[in-house]
Amino acid sequence: MKVSDYLKKTFPRNINRQEQNIRLAIGAIFIALSFSGYVDSSQEFWLVLLGWLGLMSGVIGHCPIYGLLGKSTYVSKK
Repeated sequence: MKVSDYLKKTFPRNINRQEQNIRLAIGAIFIALSFSGYVDSSQEFWLVLLGWLGLMSGVIGHCPIYGLLGKSTYVSKK
């Protein structure tokens, strides 16, 4: 089984392209803020964590919270 097939089966898309782009942008902003020096060390951890989660959900196209709630904003173009 190819890795892409495994990811599609394990993490089915449940967010649309616009939401993916927003998550990517916010994730990058959070990570950049954590390295900017404007926040203290306890806030850096949370900004990196939230930024990483935003980046990963944006790249994969899957939100685990949406999956748990059975929600999806993705519309298939079949």
